[in-house]
Amino acid sequence: MSNLISSMARFSTAMILFGVEQMEKTMNMVGGEEELSKTVDEFEKTLHSLSDVLVGKMDKRKKETLESVTKMTEETVDRTMDTMEVADPREVLKASTDLLQKFTDVTSSWVSKTASAVEKATAKPEKAEGAKVHTH
Repeated sequence: MSNLISSMARFSTAMILFGVEQMEKTMNMVGGEEELSKTVDEFEKTLHSLSDVLVGKMDKRKKETLESVTKMTEETVDRTMDTMEVADPREVLKASTDLLQKFTDVTSSWVSKTASAVEKATAKPEKAEGAKVHTH
């Protein structure tokens, strides 16, 4: 079970770091607007493909939760972008990175709490001191 929890934490971290790396690449592009647009489109397609693979493995209830969170996120991003007149891409990247870091911290905390709960639930009861162990 501990290997599964470690794998979940590794996967979540890899996805976050991949996202940060792609955002950095996008923000650091020196090419023209067309090149930037193409890079952003490719990045979006990659993220949607990865998400679709995962969604295909979820039960209906988890899919509904994902749809709800996605809708809330889209609305929040839309409102935020509407309020920004002219944003410095570096500031957008910094804000995005900060948000991803907070998400990483929350995920890490959740994984740690889950790991502790699983360890407690699956721990073998300790034998009383001085008790003899009988083997047959």
